Amino acid sequence: GVRHSSARFGERTLELRQDSRRDDDGVWPDHVAAPRAFLAVQSQWRVTLGPRGCVHHGLDYAGAEAGLRLAGIDPDPDLWTQVRIIESGAEAALNEA
Repeated sequence: GVRHSSARFGERTLELRQDSRRDDDGVWPDHVAAPRAFLAVQSQWRVTLGPRGCVHHGLDYAGAEAGLRLAGIDPDPDLWTQVRIIESGAEAALNEA
């Protein structure tokens, strides 16, 4: 499943466990393509630094598309919609505090 790893350099990162079992916070095998795609581009955030610290504004879509293609992932519209849903949750988590 998808889990938050420990904070590194002040950022939260996600990791995808490789086991195919599903536990309470896991991802069903049929749905693993979207988290894998997101993890392939999780470094492509648009970020600003201000008085309140680092603010994540969403993925840089040109960088994300290039990253997906370089990872051998075809970002079809359905997959991209799922990645954007994950992006929305990740953005909220990264900006909380």
